Amino acid sequence: MATKVIMPKMGYDMEEGKIVRWLKDEGAPVHRGEDIAEIETEKVNIAIQAYGDGVLRKHVAKEGETVPVGALIAVIGDPDEPIDLEALRKETGEEGEITEDTVGAGEGREAVPEVASAGAQALAVSGGTPEAPMPKEEAAAAAAPQERLKVSPLASRLAAERGIDLRQVQGTGPGGRITRDDVLHFAEQAAAPKPAAPEKRPVQPAAQVTPEGLAPMRQAIARRMAQSKREAPHFYVTIAIEMNEALKLRDTINSVADDASRVSVNDLVVKAVAGALATHREFNARLVEDRLTQEEAINIGIAIALPDGLVAPALMHCEEKSLTQIARASKDLIARAKSGGLRPEELTEATFSTSNMGMFDVESFSAIIVPPQVAILAIASVQEMPVVCNGQITVAQIMKVTLSADHRAVDGAQAALFLQEVRKRLENPALLLV
Repeated sequence: MATKVIMPKMGYDMEEGKIVRWLKDEGAPVHRGEDIAEIETEKVNIAIQAYGDGVLRKHVAKEGETVPVGALIAVIGDPDEPIDLEALRKETGEEGEITEDTVGAGEGREAVPEVASAGAQALAVSGGTPEAPMPKEEAAAAAAPQERLKVSPLASRLAAERGIDLRQVQGTGPGGRITRDDVLHFAEQAAAPKPAAPEKRPVQPAAQVTPEGLAPMRQAIARRMAQSKREAPHFYVTIAIEMNEALKLRDTINSVADDASRVSVNDLVVKAVAGALATHREFNARLVEDRLTQEEAINIGIAIALPDGLVAPALMHCEEKSLTQIARASKDLIARAKSGGLRPEELTEATFSTSNMGMFDVESFSAIIVPPQVAILAIASVQEMPVVCNGQITVAQIMKVTLSADHRAVDGAQAALFLQEVRKRLENPALLLV
């Protein structure tokens, strides 16, 4: 039986991917788990693997082609097995090209790119406020078949439900693709009251500027972070942690460890967070729409700076790792993030995230939650500070951490208890060894 290879979803907001190159030719034998293609998303390049054993019978998507998530890109099967591509496409839910007239009416799944619509281009140039949404019938009638838009299936459905003419929506996705967030933003603008016309004054010549478009990775970060701040009611709790004993433990381990096992402050924090998540499961969770799921595996995302932006791949199954195992896994994860070797599950299955700016001598900061997670921990630098101990002023190594949490999923008291658990483990670092 033929095995379908589909474009995988490599991130919470990923809607499409580009085939960079095929690593296996048509007719080549492949085995389950073997890399067969390299794909490009807005944030990373990543290899995808075969879903089964057999022969790579067909490259359905060609190198350089961009296809939506879930679309059929290849077929694996027996050498002489008949392959019905149309039947396989139907199994994946593909129904062919949809032109702008059907998208405007909300029928079908995908509009195929040619150029951005005239309405979207005019809106982008003028910076004007869009008109109120049209009735569904008018929205459908306004769509002209001679132009075709690039629009995600979800954005198409939302536009049809709200009677929005997609030609008026400016797409911010790859190549001007209209996304769900673009449609929602358009609807919000249309619903907002228009300000009174300003008093006309003589126009002063503006200083000449050269506009620069956002790179695809920055566009993806912008959309996701804006979505998080728009949808998740963030609240913040900060706590100071005395790190003297934890730093002594780190120095002791590093005095005998090989380079791969040397422990960083971030490794200490990740280990402490993993222990705290094991006892405060409400933070090891994902919130999708109105469904909150507490996860069994503790997969902690680590924010990693890249030349074009930021990724936060997951250290998988931290609940099973010792401190030195976390140190080794962290170094490997960072190296693969920078070389483009991340695995799909590392990009999609984080249950909690951390962001560390301690290397920049930052006293404290707050981070934005990565959807669909419900919390993220911002880690500042370790600094010498005066503290009062038994009525005496002394100097201690203090690190401040700030928890950003989603008030839809957790409350302030829970956040305080979680941070107390993290502090207990770092101030009593023997707990990091069990």
